[in-house]
Amino acid sequence: MDVTPLVSIVIPAYRSERTIGGAIASALTQTYENIEVVVCLDGVTDRSEAIVQGYGDLVTVIRQENRGVAAARNAAVAASSGELIALLDADDILLPAHVESAVARWAARCVDKAYVTCNAFWLGRAGIVPRRTVLPRTAPPAEGHRLALLQRNLVSVQSLYPRAMHEELGGFDTQMRVLEDYDFWVRAAFAGWTTLYETEPTALYRRAGESLSSELDHMAEYRHRMLRSVQATYADQLTDAERAYLDTALSMETEDVHLRRGDEALRRGDREAAAQAFAAASTLVPGDRRLRLKAMALRHLPSADRLYAWRERIRTGETERA
Repeated sequence: MDVTPLVSIVIPAYRSERTIGGAIASALTQTYENIEVVVCLDGVTDRSEAIVQGYGDLVTVIRQENRGVAAARNAAVAASSGELIALLDADDILLPAHVESAVARWAARCVDKAYVTCNAFWLGRAGIVPRRTVLPRTAPPAEGHRLALLQRNLVSVQSLYPRAMHEELGGFDTQMRVLEDYDFWVRAAFAGWTTLYETEPTALYRRAGESLSSELDHMAEYRHRMLRSVQATYADQLTDAERAYLDTALSMETEDVHLRRGDEALRRGDREAAAQAFAAASTLVPGDRRLRLKAMALRHLPSADRLYAWRERIRTGETERA
């Protein structure tokens, strides 16, 4: 086995003139030397193309009409040559040792069908959020991974996988306009691919701001689409627990929708509605202990008014004793 296989870093780009230069620079400055960078310009209408062209022959550039991120990734992979594929979005950053760490983790695998997902720091408008990472700092248990993955995406987009996996799965589903990477990881799990975790952050994941309600609804639509596809495609492979979860999840709105409702209820002071919304979200991700405790706290802890009155009584008592 080649100990330094060629890694193709593929970047889909669309309206990314503010960030694409940083993404490409981070790919080109990896400590792992055997790389190529392939950018797919997905019907860009801003200065992204001019910025990419500025890197000359350091980057392979392909162009297509706007068809979405799934099609752009597929096109970039098709134009690449690497044994391994590393995903990079145009608004994210790879730290220098990202590829080297991922390849080392993949080379040490104990099974043939495996890929590596890497942790990342959140990158906000004010900079890196050091205490917040995309994935937990400890790898989730391998047992029950498929069910856990159905409940919540446990794989970051900053992943490295063999070209053979891409070919076996048929690439990213171009019908998935959002959550295309999540759908890809779920299909990989049902095809027998093992997820290996690089838990120390080796990248920066950028989130420009909170999603609008319309975007949450759009994501909810495609999450249900993905779950229905799993239910139909893998009907004979599903465990009883997976089947029961799919029935439950498809009968409810998504976790993000319930969380949005809970936050809205808290803002207007409706604790009961907030508790119900967070409890519903907890049903969809039963492993999220903090979410479950939040719902319980809203139902059982004193209201804000009672807590305020209690605090004032304590302060008054302390004043009198003084």
